[in-house]
Amino acid sequence: MNVRVTRRRGRGYTLIEVLFAIFIVLVCAMIVAATMPISNVSRSKSQDLQRAMSIAQKELEGIQGEGFSNTTAAQLATDGYIDSTTQVGANTYSCTNSDSANSDSPAQVLTNGTGTVQLTSVNLNLTQVVVTITWRDRVQYKSYSVGTLIANL
Repeated sequence: MNVRVTRRRGRGYTLIEVLFAIFIVLVCAMIVAATMPISNVSRSKSQDLQRAMSIAQKELEGIQGEGFSNTTAAQLATDGYIDSTTQVGANTYSCTNSDSANSDSPAQVLTNGTGTVQLTSVNLNLTQVVVTITWRDRVQYKSYSVGTLIANL
């Protein structure tokens, strides 16, 4: 009686093991690839908000530096903080640059970007300044506003 006993060698992987490993790697790769567009959109939105915040803050700091006596539309237009003394809303003026650099223009940095500066006299010695940057984010408009009070000290 000749009975052959076959032994499996322990030196390799079976075809099933290799196919299963390839399947697991492909599933992981598909999960990572599926999240890439979502992360790119989130990163883009974050960058737009950061740019709007930077422009608005720089504009506001420049106006604060002018002091209370120079926070009039005429003086801000002369110094280049607003485009002109023509109002685009109630005590609101358009602004395109916070200084002469193109990197500070909402229209150059953001899609359909615009900026406004609102000057409101709270009382005789106090003026409220609100800078708003608006841009188009894919299908809807977004805006970021920052404001402060400037006092006559």
